[in-house]
Amino acid sequence: MLQAYSSNLEIAANTAYTFNNVTIDKGCAEHLSGPSSIQLDKQGVYLVEVDGFGTGAAAGTGSTQLYVNGVAQLQAISSYTTAAGDISNFGFKTFVQVATNNCPCNCISSPTVLQVMNGEENLTEAHINIVVTKIR
Repeated sequence: MLQAYSSNLEIAANTAYTFNNVTIDKGCAEHLSGPSSIQLDKQGVYLVEVDGFGTGAAAGTGSTQLYVNGVAQLQAISSYTTAAGDISNFGFKTFVQVATNNCPCNCISSPTVLQVMNGEENLTEAHINIVVTKIR
């Protein structure tokens, strides 16, 4: 299980959120592999939970979305509309499956990489929290 978060971020549009603090890091299946990436190293099913909020820099529509190996996950997105200076909340839950490569030991040839991307809206004073749990 991994839980990570950041507070008081200024996050530009179309940019990955960074996770500056790790509160729980148990096991060896998932870990922070840089400030904005989480690496899944074992085959199985993972529950990914994201929640947060931020103040919009301008009026508009924003979103937060999960990317797996650089590919946007259509089932893992949260959209919001905000006025300049308003606080907007976002969050989603989804499952990510890491398949084996037909190895007898359930190995994988390369890790699966997760990123949480900010969409079209610049955010100030943003807070984000992520929990990744291997469930199977």
